[in-house]
Amino acid sequence: MPDHWGFVFAAYGIAAVVLFGYWRRLIRRHAELSALKARREAKRS
Repeated sequence: MPDHWGFVFAAYGIAAVVLFGYWRRLIRRHAELSALKARREAKRS
């Protein structure tokens, strides 16, 4: 039975890239929501 380590490493690599991209999206979304909240608070004052 041949080894398929190349496919295993590729799968982990793809998963890491996808998770990194999702993490960056969450950080950007958090920053947008924080800025929106700050603008709303400033508008109330």
